[in-house]
Amino acid sequence: MPHTVHITAVVNAPLDKVWPMFRDFNGLGGWHPGVAQSRLEEGGRHDAVGSVRHLTLKPSGFVREQLLMLDDPNKALRYSIIETDLPMRDYVAGVSLHPITEGGGTLVQWWADFRVEGAELGDVAAAVGQGVFAAGLAALDAKLRAG
Repeated sequence: MPHTVHITAVVNAPLDKVWPMFRDFNGLGGWHPGVAQSRLEEGGRHDAVGSVRHLTLKPSGFVREQLLMLDDPNKALRYSIIETDLPMRDYVAGVSLHPITEGGGTLVQWWADFRVEGAELGDVAAAVGQGVFAAGLAALDAKLRAG
């Protein structure tokens, strides 16, 4: 049975500054502390559905992720992991951004559905929720605040 991790956070920057950071499917390495390197596989484009990115993770590990949906009007995207050395299977994730009308920030929702094989579900769920999503959003907030 799949497990869902769902994280929401406020990034203290306007939507038009936050969306390009997610929309660039090859840009995660530029702001996410858990990504050592991101590269698009042959024929891939940073904004094309079907493109595959290969992420080298810190301190170790890798994921190959495929862009499933890119919805500019609604500021949302979805992607799946098609290969990884992590204990997750059938992994589909999504991001949606919403403007905060009072204060000018952006509400970011980041979720993933997946199964776990060969590891403790609670440990993997915490690693995804806190180590990937929450840590990434905190780093993105810090980067955009710094300008």
